[in-house]
Amino acid sequence: MTCWLLVARGYMFILWHDTSIKQPATSNERQATSNQNMRFVKYLLMFGFLLLLQTTLIPLLSIKDVYPDLLLIGVIITGIRHGATPAILAGCLAGFVQDAAVTQLYGLSALAKSAAGFVAGYFSREKVKYNFQVTVGVLAATALANSVIYQSIYYFDSGAGMGWVILRYVLPHCLYTVAAGTIVHAAWPGGLWGKS
Repeated sequence: MTCWLLVARGYMFILWHDTSIKQPATSNERQATSNQNMRFVKYLLMFGFLLLLQTTLIPLLSIKDVYPDLLLIGVIITGIRHGATPAILAGCLAGFVQDAAVTQLYGLSALAKSAAGFVAGYFSREKVKYNFQVTVGVLAATALANSVIYQSIYYFDSGAGMGWVILRYVLPHCLYTVAAGTIVHAAWPGGLWGKS
């Protein structure tokens, strides 16, 4: 009992003497926090909308079990606009949600989308001058990384050779995702890289 009282008393001492708690935030700090909260809400709504499309509309557009990955396009947007770390986190979270909603192997989409987030973040807009060709190249590199990791692990025990998996699953998924990403980039004002 004495130990708990000492811990509680020490905690109260820290709260009482911590100067960061007593000082009110400046208007710039409040504005920065508000901007971060708005960005978080925007990306949460975007990924929710993409997940809704991925689970309802995309199965109707599949061609022989090949479909575009819209959540990957959201990870690419995050990587291009904010760099590798936010894209890796967004890819991991989007992959876990996609695993829970769609697939059988939990964690596989999270792994593939995290690696794809790193690839997209490597080509963030601070490092690369973007035009249409560069955007399609980043889409292709990221979709290829995601497809290679996901499809090669998913079909590992199927008995099919790696060449067959690449020709039958990796390249078609990659090309379909690049086509969908190109359409999104062309139709969306500001494109995938947003405001410059």
